[in-house]
Order: sequence, then C-alpha cells, then structure tokens
Amino acid sequence: MWEKMKTVIIILVLFFLFSSLLQLFINRKWQLVYTAFGHDQYFMIIAKLNAAGVKYKIKTPVNFHNDAGFKDQTQYDIFVKKDEEHRAHTALQNKN
Repeated sequence: MWEKMKTVIIILVLFFLFSSLLQLFINRKWQLVYTAFGHDQYFMIIAKLNAAGVKYKIKTPVNFHNDAGFKDQTQYDIFVKKDEEHRAHTALQNKN
C-alpha cells in the first residue's frame, strides 16, 4: 500500500514538473503587455489590439466571484508575441 502511494506521488510530481516546463517552453515567445480587470476594460484593450492587427492570447489567473457586488473584477492577462510587442504598446497608447 505504501509503495503504491509513493509511486502515485512520484508520478504526480513528475507530471507537475513536466507540465511546468512545457508551459514555460510554449510561452517563451509571448510577452505580457496588459492586465485588465473586468470585461469592459478587457474588451477595450482587445479592440485596440484587433484594430492594429496584433495577435494576442489571454490568461485568467485569478477569478474571484464576489456575490455581494455586481462589478466584474475578473483578471485578464493579455500576451502578445515578443516581436509584436512594440506594435501592441503603440496600439494601446492610442486614445481611440
């Protein structure tokens, strides 16, 4: 019984390490350019990036649900490819 448990723990640790390394390898070409809070801010930033033709991807690392209030405070981390980072910053500085 103890041997099975040790084996399962070792497999889980190896899986976690492998998935962390894989995630690091996949994301090494992407750069965080903006963190938006709430869907209004998210859509505003995404519209600017789309208008500039900048490809992006989103991560939502934190998502607290506060039932007491109705304001959306979901965190959206917005990443662009490193070679498009300058274009993304230029697009985000646009006042439109």
